[in-house]
Amino acid sequence: MLTANVLPRGFGKDIRFEVTASGSTIGTINETKSTFEMDGRSFSIARSGFLGPTLHLKSGDQLIATLSGKPLLNSYTLAFGGKEWTFKATTLTARKFGLFENERQTGTFSSGSFFSGGKHITADLPDELPREVQLFLLSIFIGKLTTS
Repeated sequence: MLTANVLPRGFGKDIRFEVTASGSTIGTINETKSTFEMDGRSFSIARSGFLGPTLHLKSGDQLIATLSGKPLLNSYTLAFGGKEWTFKATTLTARKFGLFENERQTGTFSSGSFFSGGKHITADLPDELPREVQLFLLSIFIGKLTTS
């Protein structure tokens, strides 16, 4: 299970989250810049499209995964490694998301109450997804929380 907690910041500084697994830090998400760092590597999330956005996870020029949104819905298709998963809101308030493979839920994303301000964010994802793809999805979930 991954846990993300907002890091203290000064006025005008980027919104950043420390990500841990089993109590050990595994990476840092910079929500402001749509980037994250893990194992000494930097990853970026590029967006294209407006109503049905497509988000591209990259490390340098290498494309790793793509997340394609459905217009006006909190539902996305993750394409990675020749497979597709559905990443979508499971509650009306979009404070919880699920990861689905062939209509079977294989992962969960959740956060504390609306007023918790970036605390209690967790993701429980299948081991078959590499950590960088897990952090990609967690970054998108965090982005949904901070813009709602």
